[in-house]
Amino acid sequence: MATVAECPADDGFLLALLTAMTAELVVAYDLPPDARPRPLAPASRFLLAREGSRAIGCCAVEPVAPGVYELKRMFVAPDARGTGVSTALVAESERLARSGGGVRIRLETGVRQPAAMRLYERAGYRRVPNFPPHEGDPESVCYEKELA
Repeated sequence: MATVAECPADDGFLLALLTAMTAELVVAYDLPPDARPRPLAPASRFLLAREGSRAIGCCAVEPVAPGVYELKRMFVAPDARGTGVSTALVAESERLARSGGGVRIRLETGVRQPAAMRLYERAGYRRVPNFPPHEGDPESVCYEKELA
């Protein structure tokens, strides 16, 4: 059973997973090999999923407006997919956002990631018009969820 806990932004296991995530997105979306995600706000918080001593998933929660957080950098190692790790990361990211005063959480994923879209829809996220900076991107799909 995986455990999910907060970790620092410079955690080596986190950085390795983010490197793997970026490499996967470069291939999936035919991006330049040196593509990198934009930096997150300093107030962002990171979650790491582990199975024993092995890091198998991660995500970030970034404050974007008063009461609004964005789920970012969601990634699960390919051999750990389908095991509930992503569901645990989503649930913990929502808890983290609520603990920071969040009333809504949103996210962006891509049309070439149907498993991610299914995950978010199962978790109660509803599709919304693409928010900046994704509003003109036909490859982007945006979701949000009200936090109770």
